Amino acid sequence: MRVIGPNCFGVINMELGVVLPFFMINPEYIRRGNISLISQSGGIFYDTCMLCSCENIGLNKLISIGNKLLTHENDALRFLISDAGTHTIGIYLENFSDARELMDLALGTDKPILLLKANRSPAGEEIARFHTTALAGNDDVADAAIKQAGIHRVDSFQDMIDLFKVFSLPTLKGNRLAVISRSGGHGVVSADAVFRNGFELAKLSSTFFDGVKKKKLNVIRATNPLDIGDIYDISDYQYILEMALRESTVDGVVFVVTFSSESDSSKMHNFIKFTAQVSKLYNKPIAISLLTNREEWFSIKMAADIPIFTDVGTAIKSLSASYRHFKTKQLDVKQKYSNINRPGTIKTRRTESKEMMGVLETFDLLRNYKIPVAECEIVENPIQGREVAIKIGYPVVLKSVSPDIIHKTEVGGVKLNINTPDELDSAFNDIPGKQYLIQKMYPIGIEMIIGGRQDSEFGPVVLIGFGGIFVEVLHDTVIHVLPIFEKDAEAMIDRLKGSVLLKGFRGLTLPDRNALVSAIVNIGKLMIEHPEISNLEINPLIVFEQGKGACAVDARIIKKLET
Repeated sequence: MRVIGPNCFGVINMELGVVLPFFMINPEYIRRGNISLISQSGGIFYDTCMLCSCENIGLNKLISIGNKLLTHENDALRFLISDAGTHTIGIYLENFSDARELMDLALGTDKPILLLKANRSPAGEEIARFHTTALAGNDDVADAAIKQAGIHRVDSFQDMIDLFKVFSLPTLKGNRLAVISRSGGHGVVSADAVFRNGFELAKLSSTFFDGVKKKKLNVIRATNPLDIGDIYDISDYQYILEMALRESTVDGVVFVVTFSSESDSSKMHNFIKFTAQVSKLYNKPIAISLLTNREEWFSIKMAADIPIFTDVGTAIKSLSASYRHFKTKQLDVKQKYSNINRPGTIKTRRTESKEMMGVLETFDLLRNYKIPVAECEIVENPIQGREVAIKIGYPVVLKSVSPDIIHKTEVGGVKLNINTPDELDSAFNDIPGKQYLIQKMYPIGIEMIIGGRQDSEFGPVVLIGFGGIFVEVLHDTVIHVLPIFEKDAEAMIDRLKGSVLLKGFRGLTLPDRNALVSAIVNIGKLMIEHPEISNLEINPLIVFEQGKGACAVDARIIKKLET
């Protein structure tokens, strides 16, 4: 028999009426529903119970895992995924027990999984040595992995509560929303939120507006958002709402209601009940933003069979999670992340040191993985330099070779576009050092960075971004937990903010995107097959015009050594 804990809060099973936390919780405070929770913290376990109680959110099973000695989050998650009483799963974690297995579990279910991952400490070890480490800190990798797994990451308990609400509604299967508001101002605010969250305002048909006219209902403007500020009988809202749900162009409805409880109380209660019924009938979500006095608002919320939002922007943002979940689960993801080397599975001795691979060794390894590298040789003096430059062919580049010089341009360790032997001699005089790299000077292209690292929780990952000297300034990067395939590399490129530059922006030469995709995929293979590599960085990889490929002109690799 396996037990949970130690240092945990206990378990609650609302289906069986089992409430066994060590701290007293009155079962009457907890409404039974289909949302279950896994929490590493006992205090958060308790507080989430109370928050859900205040928001009239029904709970099913709650599992406090504490220090995770024998039972960890994946054990609990596996149980809840197979549990018929659980529809949505919330998780609070401070660390992952087996991050890749968690990804596989999430990808293997259609149930929404919400994760509040705390302990977002930045990676500190080799930030000065590698852009990749600075740009792919521990939490950045976790964030990328969580998205890959189709998990919804939340930043606060309130965010989790808001998503609990929206996932209790029918799933949003499209991006077209109808906004109905009793206030013109709220309609404008709602429209802003619609576009801010990537939605469209649905085009309502003439049949819809004709139906409104036949009922002699005075809408202020026959548009979407629909301003119904001149309609005072709340029972008429039901007619308008159901007509909107019947529209084939409407995927979901946002309804903003302000009312006076002194005159409309019973009718508003009836309207909320009707809303819950038609949402299920038409299988479309209705996000209600309700504004009234405190007592009436709480009374309606606690009696409602549909979640109630206060802020309409929050309601629409929450709907975006529902639509994102729908799109993610339409993808046929067959990849198993737990099949790849995971942290802790690589055999190393207790004491571990690291070293920088030599330049030529680094380039040879990249070449073995079909990544084109710059033609180059190491020399020690101008005489050798002249011989190599003639062999390679001018123009050339001269670089200082030293593991202690990380950013060569900052210390004058690079001379570009050297065209003659005299210019080469002058460059030798300007650059300090004992060894130098003579490298072919390549034509202008788009400079990219491709990096790889072994993350402490997720294992091998790859990073891409726009490279050169602007990499840390722009911070336009995308991370992917390995393995990676061509379609994944294409998606990474498209997610870059500057991806338009890779599509021939405003008359610029169209770059060789296929060469970039190939390089990304091959770096992924290299990182998987060489777990001894802790960090890898190509900066820059120059992507030439279409059909002319790409070339790595600078690269660094740090590998782990057993001692």
